[in-house]
Amino acid sequence: MSIPRQLMEYLKQHGPSTIKELMAHLGLSETAVRHQLSGLEKSGWLAKEERRLGKGRPATVYRLTQASEGLFPKRYPELLDAVLAEAEREGIIERLLEGVAESMASELRRKLEGLEGPSRLEALLTYMDYGEMLGTLEETPTGWELKAHNCLYYATGQRFEAVCNLPAKVISKATSLPAERPFCQRDGQRACHFLIQKR
Repeated sequence: MSIPRQLMEYLKQHGPSTIKELMAHLGLSETAVRHQLSGLEKSGWLAKEERRLGKGRPATVYRLTQASEGLFPKRYPELLDAVLAEAEREGIIERLLEGVAESMASELRRKLEGLEGPSRLEALLTYMDYGEMLGTLEETPTGWELKAHNCLYYATGQRFEAVCNLPAKVISKATSLPAERPFCQRDGQRACHFLIQKR
């Protein structure tokens, strides 16, 4: 196991720690530990703060940041699949995702107030995090076409087609413009396509 990984696992198990504590655990010199801490801090995985650990001057301790959670294994996909599978068995998956879309759109509507036309849609896609989806937005004679080349819901969408319609529902509810998904990566396409109509 690499030194950075050992260091981070120690902090995950023991919480904020001093350099001396990390030196004892890793069996490294102070210089070596500081070098590792510096690299992890620059990457955004660690932060340092002053804490009073007893009498005397406060000590500098290092702790994991919220961003570091993504480096530790999670089982979110399995949990999501289990929830959606149960919703499908109960016949409520469409109603469940309709509520999810409304909840997401409600937050977006507040952020889009005062924007119109293409600037409204571009802001919407930014807030929906389509930067990670490698999205492009093109105006068409009847509206706009959004192409998302990296579907964030790809694995779940392969199993539950209703999930693939979620972005179109969110777009429609957030903008009051009709939106549909004619086809997507689930169908073997290179990108998910969403058509948004002008009023």
